Amino acid sequence: MELVNSLTAFQWWPNYLDVGGVAMRGVLEKQGFAFSRHGWLASTEDPTIDPDRYGAMLRRSLRPLSAATLAKARDEYAQREVVRFPRYFIVEPNASCNRKCVFCPIIVTNRHGRLSYETFEKLMHECGQHDVYGISLYQLNEPFLWRDPVMITDIADLVECAKRIGGFRAVNLSTNGDVNNLDCVLRPGVNLDDLFISIDGTTAEVYDQNRPSTRPNDVGTFERTVNRVMAFLAQKAKVGESRPWVRLQIINNALCAPQVLDFIRFWIAVPGVDDVFVKNLDGMNPWLGNAAVSAEESALKLAQVRAMPCQHIYAIGSMVADSRFNACCHDALTELTTAGANINEMSFADWWNGDYMNDLRREHQGGVTRRPCMECAERDPWLGGM
Repeated sequence: MELVNSLTAFQWWPNYLDVGGVAMRGVLEKQGFAFSRHGWLASTEDPTIDPDRYGAMLRRSLRPLSAATLAKARDEYAQREVVRFPRYFIVEPNASCNRKCVFCPIIVTNRHGRLSYETFEKLMHECGQHDVYGISLYQLNEPFLWRDPVMITDIADLVECAKRIGGFRAVNLSTNGDVNNLDCVLRPGVNLDDLFISIDGTTAEVYDQNRPSTRPNDVGTFERTVNRVMAFLAQKAKVGESRPWVRLQIINNALCAPQVLDFIRFWIAVPGVDDVFVKNLDGMNPWLGNAAVSAEESALKLAQVRAMPCQHIYAIGSMVADSRFNACCHDALTELTTAGANINEMSFADWWNGDYMNDLRREHQGGVTRRPCMECAERDPWLGGM
């Protein structure tokens, strides 16, 4: 299975796509193209409205601080300035998932366990003392499977904690949708900002090849997932909540390519959806070889990032399900860490400003040397510039 080259994505399509009678190109973002339901609806009522521009403007209006925060992070990175505490975090609440997706390194990861609410709260108390902005509550896992049996809490409680105690202004989750508690994020006071739902295909045949279940003989996973997501979207639309912003995703690989346009046309018409996203796969060669992304694709990505220092180690804090800190969320085998790098043994600030992270940054500035960085094509140029 080869990825449709993310650097030249959509060259195999016309410039504009016919999405239910509306011409759309999608809005280019870091990892793919977004097709706004709001822009699509506006353009169906008034054909003079550009649906992509309308959708992009609406999205920006809901995140008034996002552009300014990102611009500040860009400037800091350009100067190779190490901020005292990162504004962005990626935290893995649990190391479990009900899928073994062929493009996800969870199938080779060595992580186990889950964070307790108390442990997560400890990190949030520290974050609350700094100028933080955004947090993603997922890495290699299905976050809606997280539970704290002692506190009797679910993932919505972590979202609420990140907002109330951590001071994060943008919290997001990513899910495969095949869970029975999606609606927990609609509870009053949770205020989840973004929910990304990945359903990779429009047929069971394609979906099951991309996202096989972890349970033996688990039949009907595609239909069950779609039904659960549709029920959640109907509930969101019924209560009229603008939060969370719901994005339906499909990956841009050879299996999905023939179904992408039908995927956009179907989900963009469903009330409760905010946009539909065609997502390019991360290059996971250090962990999966060429199984998910071709060698040719990885070579193109490596040529693009060249020897640039990874922006993760300048801008994003990371903690995995066993409460260890690691340098990067792409670090599937948790190699980029050291003894004692654990929220129960040191503060995150001490880790972020300590010898290990500073040595790693110096290595990157001099040319990446250690594994897995030397093989990684995902040194995310999301901040822009070199």
